[in-house]
Amino acid sequence: MVRHDLGTATAATDKYDIIGADVPDEMLFKGDLLVASLSESPRNVNSIYYYDDTGSQLFERLCDEQTYYLFRTEKDILDQYAKTISGITGPASLIELGSGNAEKTTLLVGAYVRAYGLTSYAAVDINRSILERAAENILSVSSDLNFLGIVGTYQTGLAEIKNLVSPKLLFCLGSTIGNMHDGELDNLLLTVRSALSPGDYFLVGIDLDKETEILEAAYNNQTAILANLCVLQHLNWRFSGDFDIFQFRHVSRHNKSMRRMETYVESAQDQLISLRRLNFSFHLEKGEMIRTEIMRKVELNSFIMVLSRYGFRQVQYWTDCNQRYALTLFQLSG
Repeated sequence: MVRHDLGTATAATDKYDIIGADVPDEMLFKGDLLVASLSESPRNVNSIYYYDDTGSQLFERLCDEQTYYLFRTEKDILDQYAKTISGITGPASLIELGSGNAEKTTLLVGAYVRAYGLTSYAAVDINRSILERAAENILSVSSDLNFLGIVGTYQTGLAEIKNLVSPKLLFCLGSTIGNMHDGELDNLLLTVRSALSPGDYFLVGIDLDKETEILEAAYNNQTAILANLCVLQHLNWRFSGDFDIFQFRHVSRHNKSMRRMETYVESAQDQLISLRRLNFSFHLEKGEMIRTEIMRKVELNSFIMVLSRYGFRQVQYWTDCNQRYALTLFQLSG
């Protein structure tokens, strides 16, 4: 039986530990950055405002929508190829960025436990209660597992994983990187590179660019519409705002030239919006839009080239039969 210690994080007999405190709201939801983004042209807000309690529940519901193929497709790929991935990397310490409840992760972790016995899995997320749910799901797979939850941002969480024994498999599922702007993606990849050692692996879930009809159907179902409008409710609650969601409509469209979906709320009339806690007001004209999210839709070869600039060599990739989604395995070069 192979054992992968969790460094100094847990004692040898421990199976479960969560370290760190919940990330303070003021670190995640920065009022000065919100004011700046709402003052830009076009106006925009960071997609983090989707993820309050209501938004998290709506996302779980979105995954069940017939037109929202991403969750089901990635889960099917993991179900089919998790054993293959474990065979390529060999025994490894597993680390996940943005684990959520780790429902899909059980497929990957299960493959490593069956192949190598006692396995270490570390999950990074900003909320302790989410990590507790992840632990419940992951530990239901097998008792041959050490679980470490790391409460923190990607940057602070990745600083902790340097204590884990190599080889490591770091993975980021759910097309999470698709929501990042260029600067955010650059910061993440630099941090990932510094957290790993040469020979370690990086597994990334990416949504592939495809027909406009398929993409727009995925982001214009009833749950997606509700989740988008709830961003305004989140802003009202957090910053004492006066957005009237009945005076906005949901817009989500495929920007072919930039290979991404873009989601907006569009003002149904001229209106003045105030965020009293930030001492900030702005005027919206009828038809003016606020962008709430981007979702990159990747051309695979271009994505491989991007990661090569950070020292990652592509090992293999797996797609579904319709080539809508891909899991891509990289290895950090020496």
